Amino acid sequence: MAACSNPFPALPIALIITSISITTIKTSSDLCPVICKCEDEFLRASCVYASLEVVPIQLNPEIHHLDLSTNRIATLNLGFGFYDNLESLDLSYNTLHTLGSNNFLLQTHLVMLNISNNNIRTVGRNSLKGLDSLKILDLNNNNISEMDSAAFRHTSELEDLNLNGNSLTSLPNDLFRNLHRIRILKLSQNSLLEVPKSNLHLVPSLEDLELSENLIQEISHDSLPTLRSLVSLNLANNVIRTIKNEAFQRLPALLYLNLQGNNLTYVPTPALSHLSVLSYLILSRNPLEQLDNLAFRNLFELKTIDLRECTIAHVKSRAFDDNVNLEKIFLDRNHDLQRLPPRILHSARYLTTVSLRHCNLSNLEPTHFPVHGLNLLQIGGNPLICNCSLHWLWNVMHDIEERNASTLIIDRGEIICADEEFNGKLLMTLSESSLHCRLSPLYLSLSVTGCLIVTAIIIIVIGYITRVKRRKRLFDSPSRPEILVYVEPTEDVTKCIPMYPSLQIDQNCVPILSSDSLHTLNGNQKRYNNTSHNALHYDERMDHNITNFTVDDFSNRSMNNSCLYGKCNKENIYGATDVTNLQNEPDVYNNSVYRMENSNNKISKARCAKDSNISDYDCVNDCEFYPPSMARSAKKPHVVFV
Repeated sequence: MAACSNPFPALPIALIITSISITTIKTSSDLCPVICKCEDEFLRASCVYASLEVVPIQLNPEIHHLDLSTNRIATLNLGFGFYDNLESLDLSYNTLHTLGSNNFLLQTHLVMLNISNNNIRTVGRNSLKGLDSLKILDLNNNNISEMDSAAFRHTSELEDLNLNGNSLTSLPNDLFRNLHRIRILKLSQNSLLEVPKSNLHLVPSLEDLELSENLIQEISHDSLPTLRSLVSLNLANNVIRTIKNEAFQRLPALLYLNLQGNNLTYVPTPALSHLSVLSYLILSRNPLEQLDNLAFRNLFELKTIDLRECTIAHVKSRAFDDNVNLEKIFLDRNHDLQRLPPRILHSARYLTTVSLRHCNLSNLEPTHFPVHGLNLLQIGGNPLICNCSLHWLWNVMHDIEERNASTLIIDRGEIICADEEFNGKLLMTLSESSLHCRLSPLYLSLSVTGCLIVTAIIIIVIGYITRVKRRKRLFDSPSRPEILVYVEPTEDVTKCIPMYPSLQIDQNCVPILSSDSLHTLNGNQKRYNNTSHNALHYDERMDHNITNFTVDDFSNRSMNNSCLYGKCNKENIYGATDVTNLQNEPDVYNNSVYRMENSNNKISKARCAKDSNISDYDCVNDCEFYPPSMARSAKKPHVVFV
């Protein structure tokens, strides 16, 4: 009874005993203090805002639920010795400085204990002794800086522990050793310098972990142990600069990740790629600056992504290619974002919400996102240029206004034009005819210049291709014969024009060359003209012994007949043959080289044609072939390739 006398130190012990005896006689409804509200049918009592300084002892001892929040209770002192059937107890918003020791020995049925918003500084070894059935413990918003490593040794059934808003810089080792059933752990708004990995290793059943608003700088590869049941991780508002590639690889069930308000300058793509079932990703208020291609690689189940206030200036065209199930995207207040690539969200088949408010976009295209499937489109606060490029948006807004039953919501009252012509006007108030595009002289001149440059490039390319094909045909064409010509100096012998043995000659010993014959002259290939008579003629400009020959049409201009039948003071032709396939210079007397000369014993056919008295027996061709062994000249002639 001494413990019961503490709340009323001024009263005599006999009076207290008398009052307790009376309570056993009176009904519970008669015992409920005026300042409290008692619901005996539910075994519930509430003494909220009652200005109580101690735990009242006049309540029904059978109550299961007791609310003493928002009073001035500063100490417990075994005040719950009368209420051993309690299942829930709310002591929030009082002035408790300590939980004391053994104050809950009789509360073995207590399931929920709320002691938030007090001034508790420590949690001792026996502060929670007796709470064998406790599942929910809320110590939020106290001033706890120290906890005994065995503080939770009596609370093995605990499932929800809230330590938010305290002054913890670290957790003692083995603090969570007995928390085998813990599912929710809240450690936000403390001063933790790192993730308490040693304690997290002891709670594999954890499903929800809150570590926001601490002083964590890095998520290393071993910061988060294997937590196969973890579905929600809140790391918002720390000072995280680095997330290692393997940081999240042991969180196979994670659905919700909050990294808002950190110091990330890039999307931690390699780390995120391990979260194959992630559905909600919050990266707002990080200085990301840019979204690279496949920034959210392997996040095929991602449904919501929040990128607000990230100072994003550039978005690559394939940034969201893997996010095929994306439903909501928020890019508001990225003030440096001036444009979006076409079809940036074309892969998001189920997109319903797009928010791009207060960026720096001057233009939007209907190909940026599937407009027909959206429920919410927010683009107000952008400096839009109201011309033909926004005609689609004008149509959508007016269609919504006319039907008045569309499922698409657009912030029509905030879409304001920023161009010179319609500055400050709402897009939806403009007429349809005013949304036209104007081409500036500079744009026209640049377009014309560009067209000319493109045309010139095309012509050059065509010319180059034609020339390459022509060269290829020339090199691929079958080889033409080269003619080897033998000459020797002579003055008295009249010789006929030598010829290719396989070619025909006319009556004047002139070779008749076909149009396909090819002659080689000074290293250049020239094709004979397509005429019935072509010839080789001597170039009299040469003074040295080696004769040059050219190919030309047979005519009086190009052929000097005196060289055929008269005396030649220069070198004359000795003979010719096809040497196309010969590698070395042929010997004049050892190869099948023929020469042709006028017959001295016969009358030429030319004379026979003029004189009918000459018999055919005495007529002969003007040219006859003689093998080299019968050649009159013993000199080896000079050699010229033509």
